[in-house]
Amino acid sequence: MLSQLLATLVGLMAGAALRPVVVALAVPAGQLANITCPACTPRPVPAVGLHVLRLLPPSGRCPNCHGRLCAPWLPELTTAAAFTVVAAGGAIGWYAAAQYWIALLGAGLLLIDSAVQRLPNPLTLAAAVGTLALLTAASAHHEAGSLLRAAVVAAAAGGLFTVFAALGTTGLGDAKLAISLGAVLGWHSWQAAVLALVLTYLLGATAAVLLLLTRRGHRKSTLAFGPFLIVGTLGAALITSS
Repeated sequence: MLSQLLATLVGLMAGAALRPVVVALAVPAGQLANITCPACTPRPVPAVGLHVLRLLPPSGRCPNCHGRLCAPWLPELTTAAAFTVVAAGGAIGWYAAAQYWIALLGAGLLLIDSAVQRLPNPLTLAAAVGTLALLTAASAHHEAGSLLRAAVVAAAAGGLFTVFAALGTTGLGDAKLAISLGAVLGWHSWQAAVLALVLTYLLGATAAVLLLLTRRGHRKSTLAFGPFLIVGTLGAALITSS
């Protein structure tokens, strides 16, 4: 319980640091990152810019014009929840670091994809590179797990979702994200990777049905798939660790 409480507190602090990244990257595809406050632009306010994002308070409002940039406490609570799930799994060492890395960047990607239905390259690529580096360190320290299996599952997941993207059922961002998620699951076991895929599609199907039943969507509505991938991965990692 103490480790989970500590992870929750660290997650809250990490979420605060993540908030400016979410605000900057939660823009439609093809649009430049929001390094300035949209409410202040185009007024020439010297305080606006990266300094505003760095100082963005938990309220999610611009310190200069008080315009709403994101929901209050949302990045903190999302990251804290992800860190708590990782801690509950009981992983240690470099493998735990890889899971927390996925939890941190996954929280940001979940919020961005939910808002604008895109998974920006800076975060998906950082997730892939960081995860593979941390798993390599875990292998070098002879932690329980398989780096070869992690690489195979990462490649298979990336390839599978690239095919899905070509068929138009998901996006290329999902394929890039699947690399890091597949790696962290593959390190643990084949079963974890398969379970994550099952959970992901169950969550996605459930959300689609609920949208139809509540008439908040229709058969041609599109859903952001990244959040289901991330939640399915964290869920599978927690289940298979017990």
